[in-house]
Amino acid sequence: MRTPLRRSYPLHIRFNDLDVYGHVNNAVYLTYFEEGRLQFFNDIAGTAWDWERHGIILARNEIDYKAPLLLSDRAHIEVWVSAVGRKSLTIEYLISKEVESAWVECTVGKSVVVCINHATGETVPVPEEWVKALG
Repeated sequence: MRTPLRRSYPLHIRFNDLDVYGHVNNAVYLTYFEEGRLQFFNDIAGTAWDWERHGIILARNEIDYKAPLLLSDRAHIEVWVSAVGRKSLTIEYLISKEVESAWVECTVGKSVVVCINHATGETVPVPEEWVKALG
């Protein structure tokens, strides 16, 4: 079995992300996933990729919350593709924060995206370039 290409990116927690209890609001994690996914695809496809012809649409999200994130936390998100289908990818996420020089899991999640040609509205196979980049 292959080891998935896994990337880590810093999270930037904004005051606007917080709820009345001072925690990152549960809905904001979907934005963190989206930001991580965008960076991940820029890494594997490049910033000049034609998203109109070879784009993705979100089909599913799952989130498990383990520990809260606070405004002052130093955090990062790890992103990887755990499954490649004919026209879809399963993307997984791990959000962690630093606590006393150790990384603590805060949130794990999963998204399923479907490849689509946005100009025609038709689903399309996962681009070969992505399959190669993912190993």
